[in-house]
Amino acid sequence: MFTQNLDFKTTDLTTFPFPFTSGNYRYSNDLKKLQNINCVEITPEYELMIRAKRRLLEEQPDVRFQSFPHTQEMQWEVLEMLVDMAVSRYPQHFEVVKDGSDWTFKNNILAEQDSFVFGDSSTLELEPLDYIGRHFHNDFVLMVQRDDNYYLEVGQVSYAALFSAHWNKGMSFNEIHGPVPFVSRKGDQLADRVRQFLHSIEAGEPWTRINWNLMANRWDVNYETMDVWAPERSLITAENAGELVRLRVEEQKFYRMPRSNAILFVLNTQFLPMEDLKLRQEWFDLTYSVLQDIPEPMAEYKGIAPYLPQTVEYLRREDEKIKANQESEA
Repeated sequence: MFTQNLDFKTTDLTTFPFPFTSGNYRYSNDLKKLQNINCVEITPEYELMIRAKRRLLEEQPDVRFQSFPHTQEMQWEVLEMLVDMAVSRYPQHFEVVKDGSDWTFKNNILAEQDSFVFGDSSTLELEPLDYIGRHFHNDFVLMVQRDDNYYLEVGQVSYAALFSAHWNKGMSFNEIHGPVPFVSRKGDQLADRVRQFLHSIEAGEPWTRINWNLMANRWDVNYETMDVWAPERSLITAENAGELVRLRVEEQKFYRMPRSNAILFVLNTQFLPMEDLKLRQEWFDLTYSVLQDIPEPMAEYKGIAPYLPQTVEYLRREDEKIKANQESEA
């Protein structure tokens, strides 16, 4: 039985990667070098997000995790990277004991401990990336380089925005990003430019970018459950948009894996209700300006067209209240 509850939202605004720097938004190549290469983060919502992620992986295992048989060695490489990063950044929360190939990994937050033989998938109940990915709230996608493109060969995805590990498995980078409208301010194909850029990423020098969307009373929309969530978008009104519509921000990090040469996409997704934008006036103003200016093709591609007008109307009403209060206090 597929279930989804709004279990969490970002409560520490200092960690929320607010996406807008101006009142106008169009797709662009906004990649930049990652300053802190350690992608492991423990937020106040960590346990809530892990429980939600694991629940979905149990309910929809084929939808949420996909891999090809030949990717086992690559997955072990990712497991090693994430374990080492976790222990390095949060030694109070994570521990690892390595005795040659015999490893014991401890997650002290969840009070879990597992022993396995590194490189021997028969010693884990799950595939290596599926196992280690359940200890972190991120989504993980591993794309393998062949010729001049990258192909999705492993994915653990629980916080999707019109994406699915099952649906997109085996697709090239260009096929996945082919539908993106307004791909470049210069008129060329943004997917091609980003793909060429991925070629230049070197091991030990990861990059990052920010993506955003809106969610209507959800934190996940994938293709397989469209019959469930698509009708729910019509329930959004100007009266309830503040509570039910959330700004979904996806901080994407890209790592070149040194042994396999694959690119690991680490996706840190956070959610902020429209009503909480008022906690930061600048965020409220920029979001209101951006959403008023979204072109229809972009709104359709992002899946927000059915409830974007109601969301903008909510923000308009709140903006009037804010200005009225400011005038009364002047």
